Amino acid sequence: MDLRLFWVVFFTAITFLFTGCGQGLVAGDFASSGPATSEPEYKATPTVIANPIAVQMKAKFLYRALVFSPSTPTLNGLRDVVASGSALPIPFAEFHIYDSAGNRIQQGETDTTGTAKFNLPKTAGTFTLKVFSRAYNQFLRASVLEDTYANQPYSISKDFTISAADITAGTKDLTSTPVFAQADEHLSTKIEGAAFNILFDILLANEYIRDQIGKNILDGNGVPSTVAGQWWVADKVTAYWKAGFNPRSYFSTDGANLSFYGMGTNKLYILGGANGDVKNADTDQFDDSVILHEYAHFLEDNYGNSVSPGGSHNGNFIIDPRLAWSEGWANYFQAAVLNGNDQIPSDIRLRYYVDTIGYKSSAADANGKIGIAFDLTANPRSATYDRIDQDPEDTGLFRELSISRTLYKSSRAGDQLYDTAKYGGGIIFKDIWTTFSGENNSGKDRSNPVSTSLRNTGTYPISNMGLFNYLLNINTTVASKTKWNAILADETQKVTTVDYAHYLSTGGSCTFKFDNPAPEVNFADVPRSNPQMSNNFYLYYHNGSQSESIALTYSNTGTQTLDLDLIVYKKDYVYFEDYYIGKYSTSSIANQSRRIASLDGGVETVSMANQPSGWYIIDIKINAYNKSAAALNGKATYTLKMNGVELCGSER
Repeated sequence: MDLRLFWVVFFTAITFLFTGCGQGLVAGDFASSGPATSEPEYKATPTVIANPIAVQMKAKFLYRALVFSPSTPTLNGLRDVVASGSALPIPFAEFHIYDSAGNRIQQGETDTTGTAKFNLPKTAGTFTLKVFSRAYNQFLRASVLEDTYANQPYSISKDFTISAADITAGTKDLTSTPVFAQADEHLSTKIEGAAFNILFDILLANEYIRDQIGKNILDGNGVPSTVAGQWWVADKVTAYWKAGFNPRSYFSTDGANLSFYGMGTNKLYILGGANGDVKNADTDQFDDSVILHEYAHFLEDNYGNSVSPGGSHNGNFIIDPRLAWSEGWANYFQAAVLNGNDQIPSDIRLRYYVDTIGYKSSAADANGKIGIAFDLTANPRSATYDRIDQDPEDTGLFRELSISRTLYKSSRAGDQLYDTAKYGGGIIFKDIWTTFSGENNSGKDRSNPVSTSLRNTGTYPISNMGLFNYLLNINTTVASKTKWNAILADETQKVTTVDYAHYLSTGGSCTFKFDNPAPEVNFADVPRSNPQMSNNFYLYYHNGSQSESIALTYSNTGTQTLDLDLIVYKKDYVYFEDYYIGKYSTSSIANQSRRIASLDGGVETVSMANQPSGWYIIDIKINAYNKSAAALNGKATYTLKMNGVELCGSER
């Protein structure tokens, strides 16, 4: 992921969240082509062999190590492939054994040390061990495949012999000569080590979640417990990656080099370079931050409540709170997994989200570099990205990196200093996960989530940071919230939905206001209204009544006349800028009233006739299109009524 460029493109019912660094690409871009075939059947159940010889061999993967220190930026980037002695194991992966004629005669899965242990008939000869970049078991359910056409996993293999002496001994220990997945394209053009690095990152995420939430119970035989609520493993995910290939070219020739997750597909697409280049082009196969960020989107899609509309964002701009939440969560999650606990890591790399471009052949190589790096412990008032004092009434829920920092700092231990006199919030990941997914040790799961969680979509249909904090405040088991509240205040985060998707219901008397709304700014050549300063978004449930109508009544009290508009969006809306009116149409708006101030008499009314029952967002919006800051230097108060009955905001 490179925060300089994010895009969302809609393909029928599938929304793709694209993250990456923009560089040129050619249609087809080093890809294989169809027709597509299915992923091969997973075969890992060992064949029972009477009176066998027991054999074992280790499988390991090499990778490019990250050099990163803010004080030496010219040296930063991916560097040399680690030495074989530092290679990492390939745990829980499918393996096959073949005889000299190419017949598969045994199969299984490597253990936690990456050791393939298997039984063979007592027959002398030459055999081959082949380990695949996929797993489907109680520890990990993931496949890393080469492309969307062949759908083939990567594999590494090594020949070995069984001699008459081995047969007599009844064992053969080959663990001193492992099979390695290479990370240097000069040694293996497919760079299989990268595929196994992706698989390993996904395993780390699974291990982190089950350890943190306490669903890691083993039975008396050291096997994951089959008792409900005692063991956790995520649903299967498929990751597509290919050396020198930009997966964005599967869907577009717009020139964007991206890693992304396909919403609703359970598929990750990891950037492998462009046009065959893995040296200088942007690649993500060894960028653990990027891989885990995209996997976090998969988790949100399957275990949380993913409602992000997508859209452009650069990590330094107020954006739609639904998008900010989704990206902020993913930025935080990767750091939580890589840190592995609630401490502030001494290794500075683990405090950052780091995305690299290419790699360095040596320390002096200028080609390998850092594409983006942001500090999750940064002071919000001096941070490079999403500095929270950039607007008069800064609200962190509109800023994705403020959300990332808040979650990260909040989940550090209360005795951990992340800045001078600033301590972690002491919030444990278990409570974060319960709030995120509705799962806990009481057997609550996706089909029966904890009521105070984002997964309870019937009550809380629209995820955002304000709602998350509100629910986490209920769920957290931390003894004192003082340090957590200090972090929230520092990042201008609130434990309420008052700034976005505040639930409206009848009863009481409420007056809302605008105070000096902000003018539009240009972003990606489109004039964009300020979602924080110039819009107030409310959540309400329409019961399907054909006679239901909503009325906005407002008055100006400042020196300038502000023109308020009333727009009712469908729940899964994409925000529609005034710039687009008359140029494009949208299906996101259920109804709207946008009369100019001189004609509306301070009243805008919309009917909900012919609209189905369900959740809607009411947007009270300042018409700021083509208006200067001076022209918006005013104040307005307003009330909202449903069929003449006043509406007020409330938490639920």
